[in-house]
Amino acid sequence: MKDSVLLVQKKDAAGSQRKILLEQAGFEVTLFGGIEDAVGVLEEEIPGILVLSPEPYSRTVFELLERAGEHLPFPVMVILQKWHTDEVVAALDAGVNEVVGDSVPTEELEARIRSLIRLYRRFADGYLTELTYEDLRIELKGRRAYRGNELIKLTPKEFDLLRYLVKRAEQVCQREDILQEVWGYDFSTGTNVVDVYIRHLRKKIDKGKSRKLIHTVRGTGYLIR
Repeated sequence: MKDSVLLVQKKDAAGSQRKILLEQAGFEVTLFGGIEDAVGVLEEEIPGILVLSPEPYSRTVFELLERAGEHLPFPVMVILQKWHTDEVVAALDAGVNEVVGDSVPTEELEARIRSLIRLYRRFADGYLTELTYEDLRIELKGRRAYRGNELIKLTPKEFDLLRYLVKRAEQVCQREDILQEVWGYDFSTGTNVVDVYIRHLRKKIDKGKSRKLIHTVRGTGYLIR
C-alpha cells in the first residue's frame, strides 16, 4: 500500500510538477489548491502526511492547523517559498513537524517525508493499547477482542485482519491493500484468502447482532462502519 500525501499547494505548474515527482517516488498524492477542500478531506480520512506549500504562508498554515485540531495523528511538513527564521520558528511552535525550503532537492524531500511517516507510525503502534469502535474493543497487547462484554476467540490472522480494519474504521480497505499489509507478499492478487477470512470474522463479530459492523464495498473491499 502506498503512503498517502495530502499536498496543499497552488495548482500551477510547480504544484503539478511536485505532485508528479512525489507520485514517481511511490507516494499516493492528492493535490489541493486551498485549505477548504483539504480540511474537508482531513475530516473524512487520515493521510500519511500533510505537506503545506501555501502562499501567503502564515495565514493559510495557521488557519489549517487550527481547524484540523491539536494532536494530529499524522505529521505536518511546511515547504517555505522563502526561508525566514521567524516563519520557521512560528511554524514549529504551531505544531508543524518539519520545515524545508522550496529549493530542497526532490530526493531529500522524499526521504524526509518517508522518515516522518515511519516515525509517526512507530509512535502510533507503540503507544496504543486498545482500539474501539462502538461496542467493539480490541486489546492490542493481550491480542483479545470483545463485542460488548463478550470475549471473541480469534485466530492470530483473524486478529490481525480485525485490527487492520478497525484502525481504518469508516474507510474503505481494498482487498489488495489488506492482502499486502496483513499477509505480506506471499499470495498472488488472485487469491480469495481475504474474502474467506472476512467470512470467518463476520460469523464471530456480527452473527446474532442487530448491528452489523463489517460491510462489503462491492468490487473494492471492506470496511468497518
